[in-house]
Amino acid sequence: MNYLASFDIDNTLVQSSAGHVQTLIMAIKEIYGLETSINVINHHGMTDQEIIIRILEKYDFDDKSVRSKLKKCMDHMQLQYAQIVQSENIVILKGVFNLLTKLDQKGFLLGLVTGNLEKIARAKLKKIGIDHFFTFGGFGSDHINRTNLIKIAIKRAEKQFGFVADNLIFHFGDAPQDMRAAREAGVIPIGVATGIFSPDELESAGAYQVVPNLKNTDAILRLMLNA
Repeated sequence: MNYLASFDIDNTLVQSSAGHVQTLIMAIKEIYGLETSINVINHHGMTDQEIIIRILEKYDFDDKSVRSKLKKCMDHMQLQYAQIVQSENIVILKGVFNLLTKLDQKGFLLGLVTGNLEKIARAKLKKIGIDHFFTFGGFGSDHINRTNLIKIAIKRAEKQFGFVADNLIFHFGDAPQDMRAAREAGVIPIGVATGIFSPDELESAGAYQVVPNLKNTDAILRLMLNA
């Protein structure tokens, strides 16, 4: 079976963690000298790169100064998160482990498409014991735009595993941005209503189907095989 499924992380696989946000704000303070809060922008569904940029734009930082220090800011953020991850309360959402196990057994290639920086994404999932399911991905450290992250993940699957991109590809996410990005990248969006967005919002953004959570493993698998 030559199918691929990619997953967002926060509020799709795990509950959002406070430490991730804290390290982002700490990195902005350390690298740009700005004390701020993530709540100065509507950050939901944004990649980490975009959150950093949009916060700084809010305070009228010019684009050149933002871009010149962006990698340093992301590197600092990942370093700080590595130091606190063991004290983080990372909660895996119900049904996730069973669904990943079943998809893996059925021969699906499993990847991540997330706004998280890669080292932060891997640290979260390693702590709760599901990192091994995901052998490739597109991460917030790769690009600012979620559509491009999906395309990057597919390219990596092609290169690493010989995946043929005209086979069925699914993307699971909890935000409208996930649904729109999947449509723009030419893959099948499946909305998971475990975040702050309603099923109607996910459907309006282009979801092929919306599930309330990932607990009904058999129904989700049937949905995918019948797509």
